[in-house]
Amino acid sequence: VYNWKGDTRFGLPLEIGDTVQIHEECLGWYRGFATKNRNVKGIFPVSYIFIKPSKVDHGESVLPIEDPVVREVTLVLREWGNIWKRLYVERENFKFSNLRKVMRDLLDWRRQLLTGTLTQDQTRELKLKITAKIDWGN
Repeated sequence: VYNWKGDTRFGLPLEIGDTVQIHEECLGWYRGFATKNRNVKGIFPVSYIFIKPSKVDHGESVLPIEDPVVREVTLVLREWGNIWKRLYVERENFKFSNLRKVMRDLLDWRRQLLTGTLTQDQTRELKLKITAKIDWGN
């Protein structure tokens, strides 16, 4: 899982967790835009994109259909990633290591939810564990 710098002609830089709207596909590339800035269109590699189920609202906007806990984990990891980098720069080794472990746990648990292979009971328990860990971090 990596950000994409968009370092090619007409490339659209993307960060982990960005939602994109795809207009077309050609030879391993998509053309479209990131929903955070709909005015900037460009190309990006197919391999950097995970297609999620979505729906089209009445205003013709494409909205991802996503579990609220998965969405919250994504937002928290993005926010904590910035804090984690700051801790590294400031040489806060203990906090840096603790936050890294928690972030890895959240990434792993998020991945488990996304695979859809858990039973309902396992999913419920995992969501409670995720919520408790996020509350701990905040």
